[in-house]
Amino acid sequence: MTKEIRAGIIGLGQMGSPVAGRLLEQGILLTAYDIDASALQRIVDKGAAAAASPAQVANQCDILLTVLPNGPHVESVASGDQGILASGNRELMWLEMSTIDPQVTKGLSAKCENKCIQILDAAIGGLTVDAEAGKLLFMVGGSPENFEKASSFLAHLGRCVHCGPTSAGVTMKLINNQLAGVTLAATIEALLMGRKAGLRFADMQEILSGTAANNAHLHRAIPERIIKRNFDNGFGMNLMVKDAGLALDLAERLGAPQKLGTLVQGLRQHALDQDWGNKDTTIIAKVLEEFAGTDLAFEE
Repeated sequence: MTKEIRAGIIGLGQMGSPVAGRLLEQGILLTAYDIDASALQRIVDKGAAAAASPAQVANQCDILLTVLPNGPHVESVASGDQGILASGNRELMWLEMSTIDPQVTKGLSAKCENKCIQILDAAIGGLTVDAEAGKLLFMVGGSPENFEKASSFLAHLGRCVHCGPTSAGVTMKLINNQLAGVTLAATIEALLMGRKAGLRFADMQEILSGTAANNAHLHRAIPERIIKRNFDNGFGMNLMVKDAGLALDLAERLGAPQKLGTLVQGLRQHALDQDWGNKDTTIIAKVLEEFAGTDLAFEE
């Protein structure tokens, strides 16, 4: 009889919560931990068991997920007497899903090796709605053997791609976010030019979608958020600035110039100066609209 997988999750924030919910819907036994008692209670109400510490989660599961805001948070749940590395679970596979500096991932990998814990960075691509639908894309770094073991579990949440050794997954995530952010700004800027020229969004969307200018923002972020002026409850600008900052730091270490990425990061900083840090990252449209003297609130 096949052993039932026991999963654990640490971090029930914007992405962690829907990931946890999806696992429960898939019939996975789940133990959860978060410093936010209300977030923990919400997932317990859906069927998860609550843990009192990261170590307790790690002791009670076969596969552990961490979905946290940044590197220091990940290091904090890993270390100390109540941390993951103190759990004593030598059968644990840790899927680290946070968007953090790849150097932090490498450091954690070395510590896990000393504790006989198998760790992979499994960076998340997608939005909360994708998590709820099991349509996330995971960029995974680690050994081929560990990737093979993890891939069947990750199938509950979406699909996964093996990007290379440890830290390759989160490195790919930073590159992806960097390109996506620049593409969003360029798309908004082009549409604003069309707007000032009197073109309709529907026509621009149809034409641009059929050329090399096509991109996902034309079909998702622009019509669903920017045109509708729906800048709440999305991927926060604060997080985007953090992720892009990590990408720029990585690029500097690699000697890979990011001229466009640096310019767009400056636009995001302008959004933070307007106290829009908790708004969805598409709020960058309002910065560009201010420069253009018009907006993308089309009337169709």
